[in-house]
Amino acid sequence: MTRAAAIASLALLIASCGGNDGRHNAVPLPRAYPRITVADSVFSPVPGAAMPFEASTAATVQADSAGRWLTLRYPAYEAEVYVTLLQAPDQDRMGAMLANRRERMSLNLNGAPASTTHITSLDGSFEAVLLEAPGTETPLQFLATDGHLRMVSGVARLSAAPTAPYDSVRPVVAALRRDIIHALKTLRQ
Repeated sequence: MTRAAAIASLALLIASCGGNDGRHNAVPLPRAYPRITVADSVFSPVPGAAMPFEASTAATVQADSAGRWLTLRYPAYEAEVYVTLLQAPDQDRMGAMLANRRERMSLNLNGAPASTTHITSLDGSFEAVLLEAPGTETPLQFLATDGHLRMVSGVARLSAAPTAPYDSVRPVVAALRRDIIHALKTLRQ
């Protein structure tokens, strides 16, 4: 290679590396959360539950207190859904239980904005509300009743850091939302 060709090659190399006008400085990207693989929509009845309740087969289920408390653990999502299945002795006690749960849901929001979705079970025996508060540690809460003596309530909790960008945890919340809606729609007497 001649000296002129070497200088021309070096000039082209330098030109291809140049052109930095200050707008394209290399900076480290913020921490990214890995995208999850959403589990299939496969559900099964929870054995030992105090009343009929269906959960995703992607969750491991632990039942306590004669099946009145369920913990649905989603290892792939690093999340849990805590479910309470109760039967009141009378209408007065049911009213008090519903009021207590509504207050607890409000306290869990801690002033964060939220939206609600109303759901009726497929057989029409339960009415439910799903409370969604994006960007909080408990982004999903729910409350259902048969209008008589039965109540189902619960909350989804994420293990992600409180500072995690919501778009990073949104796929987890969407997967949990889908599973909770299925569970609420399949509640029955």
